[in-house]
Amino acid sequence: MINSGESLKVKEPQVVGPDYVQSFDNLSTTDFMKIYLETLKFQDPFRQQDLSKSIEDVVRLNQIRFYTDMKFFLKNLSLWMNQMTFMQSLSMIGKNFIFETDILDNVKGGEYYILSAEKLKDVKVKIYDGEEVIKELTVDLEKGLNPLDISDLPKGQFKVELFKGDTQLLNWKLGFKDTVQSAGIIDGELMLDLLSGRQISASRIIYAGV
Repeated sequence: MINSGESLKVKEPQVVGPDYVQSFDNLSTTDFMKIYLETLKFQDPFRQQDLSKSIEDVVRLNQIRFYTDMKFFLKNLSLWMNQMTFMQSLSMIGKNFIFETDILDNVKGGEYYILSAEKLKDVKVKIYDGEEVIKELTVDLEKGLNPLDISDLPKGQFKVELFKGDTQLLNWKLGFKDTVQSAGIIDGELMLDLLSGRQISASRIIYAGV
């Protein structure tokens, strides 16, 4: 019995939107078991697939949650790795590296090298301006780094190809030497600012310790 001096507190109903749907994925284990047992009371014993379908839906929802959580975890892991990579990259500043390139560009200066996977004699190095060969020299390549003489080339951008006899060689890389001035993470990639004014991905480093 309620005294006249007491006020009856009525719990305010929760107002939800017309599109509100209670997600199984947000239920606690206890609440889910209550629904599960209540469902058993009204299940048609000849249509057990109804319950199986409900359980499958819950499994799918939890899979979605798992992949969402995993995506969030991987994003945070990527940010952490970027921070670690950036901290490690600070030790690169002021040091020289050989960076892979497809074009010999002596407008920006720099020393150029051929990185060979094997030792080869009498290799023809052809330097092209468009389709015209403007310089050809014969060199003996050591396995590893080999300097490329570009002292008498005009200023411009050129293509370089290597030949052994009439066979074009593919197992080599063209690179230029430059000094790292600063580093930063751009779109998840470590980018380096070089002394020549170039900005290049750290993934283009093909040789260190020069």
